[in-house]
This record gives sequence, C-alpha cells and structure tokens, in this order.
Amino acid sequence: MKKFWAFLVVGLLIGSAAWAVDVQISAIVASRLSVGITDSTWDLTIDNTGAEVTQDSIDNLTVISSKKNYTVSFSSSDNGNLKMTVSGIVYLIPYEIKVDTEGWTGVQTNNLDTYKQLTEAKTIVFIKRTPAAGKAFLIGIQIPAYSEEIYEDGTYTATLTIDITAS
Repeated sequence: MKKFWAFLVVGLLIGSAAWAVDVQISAIVASRLSVGITDSTWDLTIDNTGAEVTQDSIDNLTVISSKKNYTVSFSSSDNGNLKMTVSGIVYLIPYEIKVDTEGWTGVQTNNLDTYKQLTEAKTIVFIKRTPAAGKAFLIGIQIPAYSEEIYEDGTYTATLTIDITAS
C-alpha cells in the first residue's frame, strides 16, 4: 500500500509537470503618424471692398499618431501671402491661418490658436495619442481687412505645407 501511494505521488508530480507550459507572446505594433486634409484646393472670393474675409472652417486637419509626443508644422510659400505675377509684376495678398484645437487635452502648445500669417513655420505640439480614426480639427483662413490700395484683380495662389514629426 505504501508503494501504491509512493507511485501515486511520483506519478502526480511527473504528470502535473507535463500539464504546465510557458508561452511567450510577442506583438509588433505598427507606427502610425500622419496628417491629412479633406480638400487639396481651398477657394476664396475676395470682393475687394477692403473688408476682412474669414472662413473659420475651410477644411479639417486630421491627425493620426501612435506616439504621445509629436509636432504638426504649417509653412507657406511666399511667407504667408497669396501671389499673382502679371507681366513680371508680383502682387501679394497676406493671409492668416488658424487651427482650432480647443476642447482636446492632447495639445501642449498651439501656435495657431488665433489667426496668424505664416511668415515662418508655426507649430502645434501634441502630447497624446489620437483615436484610431484620427482626431479632426477645424482649419480657418482669413484675409485681414485692408484700407490701403485695393488688390489687383486676378487669381492669386499659395502653397500651404503641413508636416508631422515625432518628438
């Protein structure tokens, strides 16, 4: 009977060891870091009366980031001016950009929280990952009021560049 119990205990010890196994799980998570806008062309009509022209929601900036710390930069061709060249003469109209990030706690610094001309690059510094579908922010554009000479009529253009980098 003692042998039976000894075999039983030894058998249980050997058998229980056969039931335990360790598994290492490894997952590689893809990096996501992107910005996007809805429309690649923004059309403005300036009535040339000298009045301010404002479109508070000309487009949406959608940011996607799997990083907590990242920066979105805005820069402009011609230092934040719309430009038209006619017969070698360059005409400029200053414009200003605003990005409304109010209400989201993931922003540390927004240098475009009010309308600003992009005479140099302006940044928005983020400190929170976005939802999987991204986080959208309204972009506004403004042509400030002017009382000097009215603008030369015609079609003016500019290129706005929006970049994102991990911090």
